[in-house]
Amino acid sequence: MRTRTLVLFFCFHLFFSLPARAQDTIAVSGRITDASGAVVPGATIDVVVADRRVATANSGADGSYRVNVPARVPIRVSISLAGFAEQTFSNAGSERDVTRDVVMVVAGLSDTLVVTAARTPVSATTVTESVTSFSQHDIEALGSSSLADIIRFVPAVNVESTGRDGAVASMFSRGGESDYNLVLIDGVRANQSGGIFDFSRISAADIDRVEVVRGAQSALWGSDAMGSVVQVFSRRATAAQAPELNASAEAGTFGTFRGHTFVNGGAGRAFDYHAGVSHRQTSGAFSDLLTEDDTFDQNAVDVSAGAMIGRRGTIRGSVRYTAAKGRTPGQITFGARDTGTEYETRDLTGYLSVSHAIGSRVTGSATVNAFNYESRSVDTAADPFSVYTILTGTPNALFPNGTRLVRLIDVAEFNTLVAAGAMPAPGQFLASRQVSDFPFTSVTEFERPAFRYQADFTAGAARTSAGYEWERERNPAVNGFTLNNHAAFIQQHVSIGERVFVTAGARFDSKDTYDTFVSPKLSIGGFVVPFRRGRVSSVKVFGNIGRGIKSPTFSERLGSAFSDPNPSLEVERARTGDAGIEATFADQRFFARATYFDNDYIDQIAFRSGLAGDGIPEYINIDGSKANGWELEWALQRPIAGLSAAASYAHVDHRVVTNLSTSQQFQPGQPLLRRPRNAGSLRASFVRGPVTLNADARIVGDRHDHSFLSLRTVPNAQMPSAITTDITFNPGYTVFGGGVDVRAHDRVTLFLRGNNIGDAAYDSVLGYPGLPRAFVAGARVRFGASR
Repeated sequence: MRTRTLVLFFCFHLFFSLPARAQDTIAVSGRITDASGAVVPGATIDVVVADRRVATANSGADGSYRVNVPARVPIRVSISLAGFAEQTFSNAGSERDVTRDVVMVVAGLSDTLVVTAARTPVSATTVTESVTSFSQHDIEALGSSSLADIIRFVPAVNVESTGRDGAVASMFSRGGESDYNLVLIDGVRANQSGGIFDFSRISAADIDRVEVVRGAQSALWGSDAMGSVVQVFSRRATAAQAPELNASAEAGTFGTFRGHTFVNGGAGRAFDYHAGVSHRQTSGAFSDLLTEDDTFDQNAVDVSAGAMIGRRGTIRGSVRYTAAKGRTPGQITFGARDTGTEYETRDLTGYLSVSHAIGSRVTGSATVNAFNYESRSVDTAADPFSVYTILTGTPNALFPNGTRLVRLIDVAEFNTLVAAGAMPAPGQFLASRQVSDFPFTSVTEFERPAFRYQADFTAGAARTSAGYEWERERNPAVNGFTLNNHAAFIQQHVSIGERVFVTAGARFDSKDTYDTFVSPKLSIGGFVVPFRRGRVSSVKVFGNIGRGIKSPTFSERLGSAFSDPNPSLEVERARTGDAGIEATFADQRFFARATYFDNDYIDQIAFRSGLAGDGIPEYINIDGSKANGWELEWALQRPIAGLSAAASYAHVDHRVVTNLSTSQQFQPGQPLLRRPRNAGSLRASFVRGPVTLNADARIVGDRHDHSFLSLRTVPNAQMPSAITTDITFNPGYTVFGGGVDVRAHDRVTLFLRGNNIGDAAYDSVLGYPGLPRAFVAGARVRFGASR
């Protein structure tokens, strides 16, 4: 029945996408200038109908442009030119010629059209959300290996991993939990049940662009969008693009190799295609310490294609498959040398979408998509190891006064110090633990088919977006682990004089018989000073308030071998708000933005042990946590003598409100795990002829963390009783990176990249050392003729 319904639905939209018999054209024309009023020649004007570029023109020497477009069809026009932020405007279908002048503003380091903030393309200069985007150029300049390496440079976002390339990487946005981030791949939800996502899983070679929108976004995107939405856009061609083959290969330290090859092209201005493969591997960075190499190997394939359906519709499909395998050596810093470990993951995302235009004001898109994930993790051997430490601080105290590591010692020194009174120095004490893992096999399977329809109605400067979404989450390995969700959403966007922008919306979700909830959102902002020449060349203010939700995992709600089911378990909720000001100075040469945010997380899910209730553990809702702070950003966005740069700093004050646990990491008032209060980043680029120099730095402050070793202290004169404690202080670190690109030919670029050039020694997560100094060298090439 569901298949027949979808077939009929697509037939319906194909019918409305057919061209009218008496289709004719009109002209859209105008003049393009910069903020000073000077004409802008050579700008590219693209006209899009139903997600397809149907016409292109360029502005002339006097800044004027003229492009023919279909009459009586709603269109979106985008204007782009290197060095300027891409501008866009929509126009309802008209029977008469349209005149529209456009003012171009200087581009930031990654200014482009933003999709994720509004579920439709809008110019980054008019967005009132906290958005950071990364272009393909940014990704190459950073030398990124995975998605995790890219989003580390987002303000107030912290990404930490359990080791080398390919190790599990978690993202914490504005003090939220690691499962409070909705991840989309070309619009397809890629989180597992309950928001789980590993940000090392997506190779940077497969990414064309990344957008990160901070703050609760459930009004548009539903569950998991508690703290942010991260959308990955894969590469795609245009129908007017000549066939082109691109390839890249690099190799370097620790047996690292990365490569990708893809082909793009178009045909007859009505069809485009993309096909690519990528591979990355490493032998691991700690072969001198480990019995087995900490290997990682990943392969990915992605294919997409799109075609026009008459002059009012398009159809597009895409499939992406990734398979990876590696080892998990454990907490290397503390002496773990796990052997016999292996894990494999496979995930598949795909979609088929039909976009259309009905009448002169309505565009819409119907999409069927799916996400499948499988993983298998095994450990065939029990590997015991012992940890002997010298510690300081106050066990169970609030950070930063809790237990911290002075240094690790061997058993001989440990016994000598015990015999001498177990007090290495005033305020210091000894602790040890004999640890062993155990053999196991763990298998995870997850499926999420989904259907979505969105319609956009344009009336002058107002745009109304509304739609319906259905999805089914299922664990095929466990009978009964299936949940359906039905959702409806609506959003109203109004532009007043192209200076004030207001967006209000809400989403209604109903997940089977468990949850029914509404997630509202309001965004407002505008230009106090519009773009112009002068010392202060623009000032924009903005603010957002909204609610976010996150559904429980299958095991939290439906139970497992270790816990009771709890059908009454509520979704986790967030109330978030932010307000900020951004400005440009010296004729838009400099950019600055300051944002204050305040987040309240309630109904968070906590594990209640079997000592309470019926004696069997279960998950329940508690008050949760809070976070607030500042994001500061600065950029030199108009290069000076070839130099451009950007910097950011974030202060995030986060704390536990209440918890069931009495352990030291979850006391009320305690900062949340693995989230620094202070962090910053710097990126710079210098271009001279065919040579580009790139440099970056990440500064991560001290963090409250947890070693999960259950260390037992040795009594001494200051601490006469033995207690169980854990290391909870993880020192901050600074990591420098840099590289050089040399354009050896129009189609060949050679590059050298270094990461952690200063060879800083640090634990990304307590017990898991960060990657030491590493270098890679490689080349990017492309073949094909431009049209």
